[in-house]
Amino acid sequence: MASMFDSVPLSPRPRPLTQSPAYFRALLAAGEKPRRLADETLLTTRRLPAGLRVTRINRADLEPQLLPLLVKDAGMSRHPFLLAPDRPCPDLARLGALRIGRSPAAIELPLDGDLAAGLDPVWRHRLGHAVRHDVSVSCTNLPMDPGHWIFGDQRTDRRRRLPPSVLTLAYAAANPGDAKLFTAHVGPTRIAATLILLHDSVATWHMARTTPHGQARAAHYQLLWEAMCWLAERNYNRFDLGSLGSGAPDTDAFRLGTGAMARPLGDVWAWWPPAGRLAPARFRKPPPAPARPPARPVP
Repeated sequence: MASMFDSVPLSPRPRPLTQSPAYFRALLAAGEKPRRLADETLLTTRRLPAGLRVTRINRADLEPQLLPLLVKDAGMSRHPFLLAPDRPCPDLARLGALRIGRSPAAIELPLDGDLAAGLDPVWRHRLGHAVRHDVSVSCTNLPMDPGHWIFGDQRTDRRRRLPPSVLTLAYAAANPGDAKLFTAHVGPTRIAATLILLHDSVATWHMARTTPHGQARAAHYQLLWEAMCWLAERNYNRFDLGSLGSGAPDTDAFRLGTGAMARPLGDVWAWWPPAGRLAPARFRKPPPAPARPPARPVP
């Protein structure tokens, strides 16, 4: 028997990492309890400092007119939500949602066309610097080692529920072959590394580490370039390079110098489904249909 959700259109663009089936499998493998709505939107739970548990929907392609039905179908009509959609979504106000913050833009690199032509001149110069210093790059699957060099010292971060290695290794275990480690060497010496996660037709730049020798030789430029070429040769169509302003100021220029674009995301919204009935009437009404042009008189 057909469901009312059978007509939900598929997303026209590949899902970001945090909405991918691969990420769902990784969360399960890490002992988390993610959920999915009928349209495959992935939900996670977050505990706020005051102890309130909220359901988070991060980077989903939300359709505000369908969201209350999807939530009701999942038996979650009285759960508080934090919504951070993948695109600007002002119509969430019609549901009684309150805008509480802004999301940084997503840095995305299309992998079609001539990748070299898209490089910034400074980026191209630094890549040449790495090549002249005989930096070589290898690509392997991530070893299942929580003490691996790429993870660093894993100091505690209040914003993270799990150490970086736990969820990353869970991803590698739940999605064999989809956690790729690109390592730069000079001779036998490891000087830098970059880890990317594969999901559907997209790759996500997950973490990186370098040494003073790696910085001096611009190894991170060659690592990212080799990863870009490796992905394009295997018909991946997009390389997600994180969010604008998520690291040191120079990392924005580094990532955008690849030819990537900064795409605006939706704002952050707080939503409690019963609040939709309390929203002002001007928000609850559907937007007016576009006016039809006047009919031409028949000559």
